[in-house]
Amino acid sequence: MRKILNIFSLLFMGGLSYAQTAPSTTENYVYNKTCLDADCIKKIETVQYFDGLGRLKQVVDIKATPTGKDVVKYVKYDPFGRQTEDYLPVPQAATQNGAIFTSPLANAGSVYGSEKIYAEKVLESSPASLLKKMIPAGDIWSAHPLDLSYSANTVNEVKKITAVTTWIDGATSTTITYNGTYAAGQLLKSSATDPDGNITTEYKNGLGQTLLVRKKNGSQNADTYYAYNEYGQLAYVVPPLASVNGTLTSPVLNDLCYQYKYDGQNRLVEKKLPGKGWEYIVYDKQDRVVMTRDTNLKEKGQWFFTKYDKLGRILYTGIMVGGERKAEQATVDTKAA
Repeated sequence: MRKILNIFSLLFMGGLSYAQTAPSTTENYVYNKTCLDADCIKKIETVQYFDGLGRLKQVVDIKATPTGKDVVKYVKYDPFGRQTEDYLPVPQAATQNGAIFTSPLANAGSVYGSEKIYAEKVLESSPASLLKKMIPAGDIWSAHPLDLSYSANTVNEVKKITAVTTWIDGATSTTITYNGTYAAGQLLKSSATDPDGNITTEYKNGLGQTLLVRKKNGSQNADTYYAYNEYGQLAYVVPPLASVNGTLTSPVLNDLCYQYKYDGQNRLVEKKLPGKGWEYIVYDKQDRVVMTRDTNLKEKGQWFFTKYDKLGRILYTGIMVGGERKAEQATVDTKAA
């Protein structure tokens, strides 16, 4: 049966591409067609053109306007191969049935007038090419950029959270406490100032993990902390309402914080959202979610289950009676994949 299906698929694909005229004989391109009806009379056609280095240089949406004209997305690179200008799509004066446009911006004036039709990225003059500023498209918004800066943390700027993890019922169980602050220069600090003057600052450690996101509106800080266990897994998210507390007590953690637990295969098996009870997850040998339940189902001794076919498609779902998560996971582990 599998061979018959594959042969049929090839014949079907061949039938779709038979009537397609090649957009170009000299350009490197990828042609895509999405059928919107059974006969493929209504369709979406797109041609992506690439330069000699394999970089995208133009996207043509064939007859994409209400009047059947092409819409072209022009892609430009600076001398260092960086895309520092992001152009708006430009409807063309006619259709070329997918052929590349030699002057893709020629019709921009009739659509956008004299407006600036591209967004800019100002990059740092270094091999890292760090983003320093983002300037939106349009004349008015050009005066309201997004500014970015990079530095290191200062002393007493970021609280340090210590995590201790044990294993309970086949899942991590992590407790966290505040443990002073990070010394100066230990964290990478990146700040973004939006057009309204609001500042968002992100602090990362040497592993690239985000430890703190600080949003500042005037003189007020709203701090969201991220706590990781010894295995590098996100164990807690401490939102602003919880982070203002001097200690991370059980009521604060249970009522205001996001909590996550994992099994030995790095799979999320338990989670708790603020103000909610715990939710539980069971996986099969292919790491597909096959059983879930919240606190309400747990009180009833029930699980919500999902059954898949051999191709990984959902056959049916339902409610079943079951025990604790560890026992149900052990039962699923004994079944064939």
